[in-house]
Amino acid sequence: MGTAAQRRSDRVSLTLLLEASGKDINQEEFAQPARTMQINRTGAVILLDRDLRTDQHILIKRLAPTEKHRQSQVRVVGQFGRQKEGYVYGVEILQPENDVWAIEFPHIAASQEAVARMLLECTYCHAREVVYLNELELRGFEGTRGIARHCKTCSVPSIWSQAPHESEKKLASRAARGRAGQAHGEIPPGGDQRGRERLRMKTRLTACIRQAHTDDELAVCEDISPVGMCFRSKRRYEAQEAIDVAVPYTPEVANIFIPARVAYCEELPKAGLFRHGVEYRKPQPAKE
Repeated sequence: MGTAAQRRSDRVSLTLLLEASGKDINQEEFAQPARTMQINRTGAVILLDRDLRTDQHILIKRLAPTEKHRQSQVRVVGQFGRQKEGYVYGVEILQPENDVWAIEFPHIAASQEAVARMLLECTYCHAREVVYLNELELRGFEGTRGIARHCKTCSVPSIWSQAPHESEKKLASRAARGRAGQAHGEIPPGGDQRGRERLRMKTRLTACIRQAHTDDELAVCEDISPVGMCFRSKRRYEAQEAIDVAVPYTPEVANIFIPARVAYCEELPKAGLFRHGVEYRKPQPAKE
């Protein structure tokens, strides 16, 4: 998937159901279900119950009824571990013109002034885009769980909500409705801390904190800005530790995790919690 300095788009934590086919490490042909765990514009982390070798090519196809035409050859970048359901692989898309994810990713350099990042879906045509929200838009979403914005596909204003994960149950339900005819970064050096505080938006959004070799933790985001955030959690994260944060976070839908670094940790003894200040680690745009 690439390091923070190499990435050209945000990484979206999203489940998309796939069929993967090719030959495994024993040269046995296979065609079986797989799913994404995380995607970006040029690749994905997928879960597949087949032993594969690094650099080999396999074919992935979308399983959603309306997306079955979307497929691409991918290269196995490496194996990242194993879960009960199978092996975890990083893959690189070799046919980007096929638009296998059907998601519009803005260039990551455009996120500099974003207060939050979300994968949103038009509630009318179901077009999906990674969207960078400013403070006004995030306040609107916080109150209504939706945002009014212009849809490039519909060519009219529409309501956008968070894109849901795919599941076999959801796809089967959608197919049944169709058969029934019911389809429809870094903080810049220098600068005054009080100046930074003026940029911060007070909030009570749920955040998810992700760190290698441990389970994700849900936390309360107290304030947020384009350069970082502050959250309260049960765990203590030491200053300078690397973490990934997603805010706002909702378990049942897609979430975008942003690379970050803990700036400080403050103990809250009466509450049994810790308050953390976080600075986003903004990647350097890769050369095209």
